[in-house]
Amino acid sequence: MNVNELGNNKVTVNITGEKVEVHASDPVKETLKKILQEKGIDSFTILVDGEEVVSTNDLPEQFADHDIEVKRYVKAG
Repeated sequence: MNVNELGNNKVTVNITGEKVEVHASDPVKETLKKILQEKGIDSFTILVDGEEVVSTNDLPEQFADHDIEVKRYVKAG
């Protein structure tokens, strides 16, 4: 068995223009919440495979096989 088969594969997530590496098997919701809190980002839009996610309940379980991006949400005015 290869060590990489144990869930140690990493994927890159684009968070407000910054590339962040996470484990492919990490839970998306909890991991994004932690990263966004650490960065002080409280207003954002999440894109999964190019589609905006309206509810965090619609996020995939893990990062594997998904292209995930977080963009800052800024209100006009």
